[in-house]
Amino acid sequence: MIKSVLLLFLSVSVSAANQNYPGKFSFPVSGNGNTSVTQQVYANEYPGGSLHLMNPKVGTPEIQAADSGNVRWVYTDPAGIAERCAVSGNGKYNVTGWMLNNHRISFFRNNDPVPLWEYPTGQGNYTNYVAISDTGGVIAAGSNKNILLFSSTSSVPFFNFDLTQLPDTGLATNVAITKDGRFLIASASGTDSSTLFGFNSASTTPVWSLKIRPTITVGGAFIQGLRISANDSFAIANTYAEFFVFSTFTGQVIYSGLINPSSTSSGTQATQGISGDGSVIATINYSGILRVYQRSGSSYSFLWQNQEPPGQFFNWYTSVDITDNGEFVAAGTLNFITSSSYDGKVKVFKKSGTGVPQWTYSGCGDEVAALEFSGGGNILAAASWGDFNGLTDDLYIFRTSGNGIPGFTVNSPGSFFTCGISGDGRIIVAGGKAVHARQFGSGGLLYSVEVDTSGGPTSVMSGANSIPAAFRLEQNYPNPFNPSTQIGVQMMRPGRLRITIHDIGGRLVEVLSDNQTNAGFHSFRWNAAGLPSGPYVCRAVVDGITESRRMMLVK
Repeated sequence: MIKSVLLLFLSVSVSAANQNYPGKFSFPVSGNGNTSVTQQVYANEYPGGSLHLMNPKVGTPEIQAADSGNVRWVYTDPAGIAERCAVSGNGKYNVTGWMLNNHRISFFRNNDPVPLWEYPTGQGNYTNYVAISDTGGVIAAGSNKNILLFSSTSSVPFFNFDLTQLPDTGLATNVAITKDGRFLIASASGTDSSTLFGFNSASTTPVWSLKIRPTITVGGAFIQGLRISANDSFAIANTYAEFFVFSTFTGQVIYSGLINPSSTSSGTQATQGISGDGSVIATINYSGILRVYQRSGSSYSFLWQNQEPPGQFFNWYTSVDITDNGEFVAAGTLNFITSSSYDGKVKVFKKSGTGVPQWTYSGCGDEVAALEFSGGGNILAAASWGDFNGLTDDLYIFRTSGNGIPGFTVNSPGSFFTCGISGDGRIIVAGGKAVHARQFGSGGLLYSVEVDTSGGPTSVMSGANSIPAAFRLEQNYPNPFNPSTQIGVQMMRPGRLRITIHDIGGRLVEVLSDNQTNAGFHSFRWNAAGLPSGPYVCRAVVDGITESRRMMLVK
């Protein structure tokens, strides 16, 4: 029961009776129009009616802001969807877990859209969960039946905990890693019970294990979320209906509770929030209730709650984060205007308040799928699906203490499901689907963005080099190909165009162009005869701006 697939819900038909819809719904999820899988999700508040999904978002990305920001690069995948991503604390690297049609883990340097390495994980109905250490030197992944650790220099895992060796195998899901990369928390999720493991990164023998058998069986035992506090001392994990706060290095449970005490059948598939020292926690649910707790001795005391007011249907809280110092709590929503029209909000609260938002930003168009504060808490990144017709933005960057007006936004051709942010808030990476989350279609997007955190209230960099104003790299055709393919570049203005081909390890294979190029459409043919089958990356650079696309040679 993976929320990421719920977030792709492409066609749903359920009967509408009142505000509550108990039970679980099955719906098809298709990535390429030819194949489909079925996921079951528990969503007691999901509104009735039929969703007829048409009118996809089209066009190139648009960068919009008064003091606009700098999109460093865009990586476009023709098949896979960027479902999970994480940014190293120093902002130099990011790791992305791809799913649906091309399962793999990609490791990037944040100034270059050509992966430093990729690790294929095979096909199947699962998500590649990822985490990364502060320096980017250690990368963690939960993938299908394996819990993995990699170094930044190699796609060969130096740590592989195979879940099939366990009597209760489960599915490798959420992972979290300490800032120094020396300790890993990982989860093996099952229907009736799940297990959390703590590992020293040097050994695949668990330091501790914690069996999770939920007392509330609605939604099952699947570990929906896992997060370590910034000081590495505590962690919070949750099933659909319950949450657990425990010691990172011992697995000892300090506190547990219900995601929604007023309605145990209404939980969440989102990750819960925890402050930097573990003293403040926040839970959210599909009844649209945000609950905040403060550490009190060896337990936690409830402080306050906020409910996103229901309309014809319950509105959901879908994402949450807390600043490291525990001062601010941010929450994202999915608002059901009707059974087939939506909106989303970003709301920021002070922990010391009474549950009244400091500010609210409305009009995100659809679900706000992910929120991340910078380490200092001054910058907040919000990733959303955006409006189905592309009328709203998909990525928002706020100054936390500001007035709730984003200083930088991106309107992508698709929807963002995930985002990560560096410790200083300068680097944001957002990933998702190449078309809207509610639309059938394949392909994924990954954006690397840079902002200036030393500026004024909006605190963003100049947008003079935004990608649409310079050029667009088209997807090669045909793809897959054998042995040659056509690569198109639309130049919006004259500039020096460099096109290079790289293998999956990031090594340069061929330079197709490195010349001053006029505005207009230009086509280049690449002949890969003599090269082995597999994925390659085409990278185009114009005036210091980079865009890349993944290609597949099949012989």
